[in-house]
Order: sequence, then C-alpha cells, then structure tokens
Amino acid sequence: MTTLHETKPQASALPTLSLRGLRDMVLAGDPGCLCDPELFTGPAGTEPEDEPPGDRAARIAVAREVCASCPVRLACLAYTLRTRPAAGVWAGFTPEEIAALVAAANRPARPRRSTALRPAVAEPVRIAGVA
Repeated sequence: MTTLHETKPQASALPTLSLRGLRDMVLAGDPGCLCDPELFTGPAGTEPEDEPPGDRAARIAVAREVCASCPVRLACLAYTLRTRPAAGVWAGFTPEEIAALVAAANRPARPRRSTALRPAVAEPVRIAGVA
C-alpha cells in the first residue's frame, strides 16, 4: 500500500528533474488550474491588455486562492521558474512576479555586516562644556 507521504516528491528533488518530469508531475498531481483554465489565463479571445483592470485583479486573486491549496504548487513553481511563462498565473504568481523572483535569485548575495560586538570604550566619553 502506498501512502500520499511516500509518493509526494521531496523539495530537494524538484530542481534535478527535467522540464518534462516537472510537467508530468504537475499534470499527474491533479492541479487546481485544470478546473477552469480561463481563470489562470484570462478570458478566451481577449488580449491581456483588453481585460478591464478590476476584472483582471479579481481573476488573479481567485487564481491565487486556488494555487494556495494546490497539491502540486511546489512542482509548478519549479517548472515556472525554469520556463518563465509570458502570461497567466502560475503557482500563484504572475509573469512579472516570476521575473522578479528569477532576477532576485540571480542577483549576487550581499556580504553580511559583521555581527561581532564592538569593543566597549575604555574611558567615558566627555562632552565639552558638560561636567
């Protein structure tokens, strides 16, 4: 008998999978986006720039809710970060947000400031004119 825990992919294994492997994992995992594809891509026959901003914001908010409870969100995010789609909502992120995540991941890490304690001053600081 196989349990859900035994078949669930480990997070550390996702980056090593091929794009095809990630895609197959997402599709086999009953993703929430299959319930209503237009929720994630916008109305059929409508260009993204023609969708009213209020409608787009509401649609994206609902798509994010579906993604939040999706059983394959992590695999979807790994796939998305590697393919960088130009449209739609993927793992709860828009293409602009995905581009920002990729850019942040590619940015060199800043060196940390020293967290060592500074030495205490040996003599008290005297301020001129104050006794």
